[in-house]
Amino acid sequence: MTRRYWNINLENFGRGTRKWNPKKVPYISAKRKGIRIMNLTRTSHFLLEACDLVFDATSKGKQFLIVGTKNKAADLVEWAAIRARCHYVNK
Repeated sequence: MTRRYWNINLENFGRGTRKWNPKKVPYISAKRKGIRIMNLTRTSHFLLEACDLVFDATSKGKQFLIVGTKNKAADLVEWAAIRARCHYVNK
């Protein structure tokens, strides 16, 4: 797999502490003011790897379905899917 450089912004990568999933422990680096802060080094590594996999799959002509049904994500999912010429579900 070819290494590519993606422009990914990892600011504000945190999540509230009300919902807790013990499987996320390896990815959490700190907890401040009721927010668990994700380990950005590990997150960026896996995010870049995922971007490479998607890029390679699309270059081979494979199709993707983008799903995001939360109210905050609905418009972004639609915008990203139209821009990428993919199928999407946002409701």
